[in-house]
Amino acid sequence: MSDGHPAGETINELYFTGQGDPRHKCVAIGYHRNEPVVYKFDTVDLPQGTRTTVTYNEQSVVAFFDWALAVHLGSVIKGADRSPMTDLVLPGSSPAARSFESGRGGKERFEWRRIGNKHPYGYELFSIDHEQSRIGRYDPTPRDLPKIGRAYALLEYGFHEDNLIRDALLALCLNRWIDWRGM
Repeated sequence: MSDGHPAGETINELYFTGQGDPRHKCVAIGYHRNEPVVYKFDTVDLPQGTRTTVTYNEQSVVAFFDWALAVHLGSVIKGADRSPMTDLVLPGSSPAARSFESGRGGKERFEWRRIGNKHPYGYELFSIDHEQSRIGRYDPTPRDLPKIGRAYALLEYGFHEDNLIRDALLALCLNRWIDWRGM
């Protein structure tokens, strides 16, 4: 992902493992700011509804998705804040794009743009407020990795803000879910 990034800039990589379901048993493992990281998405059916728990490095819960009627968009909980999941998949610049807010102060706009016309889709992440520059790419090409095994996708990105990678992963999960389910 060298295009659009100055020479020598650290490109972070997260490899996706699991069965390909974006909200269940999905693990994103790799490096963020040259430090090892693991994000996990696990979904369970509870008496009060269906919930996806998103954990960071197996210690911290960074978010919950509470699904409406098990499979429809409901709410996302980050810390003490609850908002509609639709805030992570707002209309974008084209029918194949969905936007969300994050970044410094939580007010910068970003957009995942779907690539291709068949599942599994690739996606590119753009910063909308900064000259529409591409800052990330999700590539669904399977690959075998030493010590990890089979990865079904790779996310490469050139930013370092913790809240932005969290929000980008949450929005990517919902984009993949919507496109996978044909919603």
